[in-house]
Amino acid sequence: MNILLYDFLNSYIQYDLVYYLEKAGHKCANVLYREGVDKYEDEKFTARMEKDLSDGNFDLVLTTNFWPVVSKVCKEHDIKYVSWFFDSPPNLPTAECMEYECNRIFFFARADYERYKALGLSNVYYLPLAVNVERLAGIKVNQARYGCEISFVGKLYESMLPAMMSHMDEYQRGYIDGVVKTQLQLYGGYIVDDVITEEFSESVRKRYRELSEKAIQISRMELAWAVASHVTHLERMTLLSVLSGRHQVKLYTFELTEDEKRLLPNVEYCGAVDYLKEMPQVFAASKINLCPVLKANRSGIPLRALDVMGAGGFLLSSYQSELAEYFYDGQECVLYTSLEDAIAKADYYLAREDLRRQIAAAGRARIEEAFGYEDRIEALLSV
Repeated sequence: MNILLYDFLNSYIQYDLVYYLEKAGHKCANVLYREGVDKYEDEKFTARMEKDLSDGNFDLVLTTNFWPVVSKVCKEHDIKYVSWFFDSPPNLPTAECMEYECNRIFFFARADYERYKALGLSNVYYLPLAVNVERLAGIKVNQARYGCEISFVGKLYESMLPAMMSHMDEYQRGYIDGVVKTQLQLYGGYIVDDVITEEFSESVRKRYRELSEKAIQISRMELAWAVASHVTHLERMTLLSVLSGRHQVKLYTFELTEDEKRLLPNVEYCGAVDYLKEMPQVFAASKINLCPVLKANRSGIPLRALDVMGAGGFLLSSYQSELAEYFYDGQECVLYTSLEDAIAKADYYLAREDLRRQIAAAGRARIEEAFGYEDRIEALLSV
């Protein structure tokens, strides 16, 4: 097939996706669109896509994540549009355009698939993410540079919630505090979307309006995201703080705030790493790879967890229902169900090198068996 692909966000999976599509015999025109695009209405991008379609005889359009603006053009041209989410939850305020007949929408998280399926959409599918084990196997690991006891690669998710709460009334602050404390202790369950109701969100907007007519009016979705990202921030900061007081911990992320630096004095800050070449070396060289999953991801196996195991690394992840479904806990990866559990398991496995290596090898074997791109691409194109 002749496939037109768009990469708007420097998608982590784009390189491997194109590689395996072409390996399967498909012709790919991969467009790196770096001008910024409005998800719903963007005249400049629409004109660009119209030109791309007129210049080539394409059988379908493919993107990572679903882009309504792409779907609109595909509908107009009666061409199939396949999208595969690698983010959870989907960063879309509505399901607008998803119902178009041209769409085939794949979610890597089963909870997201079930949510949109419940809206009556018949063109949505469930498809976990994949790993390019060929690429990972060919990377030479610089143990001297990347070796450490514990590493974490990822965002710390600094949230706007504290600033939002500073303008809430006493009841609203207490309610949010209760939600945060409860969700922080829950693994395998997500309550934020259920308890941050439209009624509560409206009470917050009303409070803001009372303070100023020009106050920002946050949506229920925005407030729920602020809570989820704040809980994730607290979990990651706590784990890094406590573990770095007991073991060597390296943090690979973008620039830290002054507050984060102050609260993590024992963490070795190493900056960001390149996804294709450097990140796999971190995973392979670290004795333990920490993976506290974003709280708003209700069920899906994050790409980071798959990449760790695909690179032959030992994965210590927060409990995630699909991780527990697809992998044997304690045999192919290790899952924790509380902050205390994470710390105890880090101590335990750091003292048992042979067991760590055995689990890491089994995890990599499972990736090779069930998380290859060949099967995923067949599923993407079969519909």
